[in-house]
Amino acid sequence: MSEGVILLAGLPGCGKTTHLCQMCQDGWLVFDDFKASAFDDSSAFRKSRKCRTLISALRDSLRRAVADIDFCNTKSRAEAESVLMSEVPGVELGWRFFENDCSTCEANIRNRNRPSLETDLKKLHKYSALYRIPQGAGVLPISRNVQT
Repeated sequence: MSEGVILLAGLPGCGKTTHLCQMCQDGWLVFDDFKASAFDDSSAFRKSRKCRTLISALRDSLRRAVADIDFCNTKSRAEAESVLMSEVPGVELGWRFFENDCSTCEANIRNRNRPSLETDLKKLHKYSALYRIPQGAGVLPISRNVQT
């Protein structure tokens, strides 16, 4: 049986990348923005340019973590689970969810001061409408970005 994978769901600006950086320092193999620049600009989990690498990594002994804003969408999470379980039968999946706090995420996005500000804000509002944290799930606090 595979060692498993942690999947991170959270809005843009919630701290997924910061969390993954800490996990990486702790020896995890991390996949941030998993679906970014996917083949055919697709939102399908299998179309990620990182998918084959993740599947291969699931067959070794490394600890793995995957994050993508599209995991805010319940259907996207179900698709990821389906792909991973079909590719690596018996794989252990663990979900971590960040708080659904649009205003704090927006403040973090604005404080990042990136050229992608407007795009990031549009994604925030799109995904905040879709984001449903499962009943009983543990919820991680949003990292507060105080940089300017």
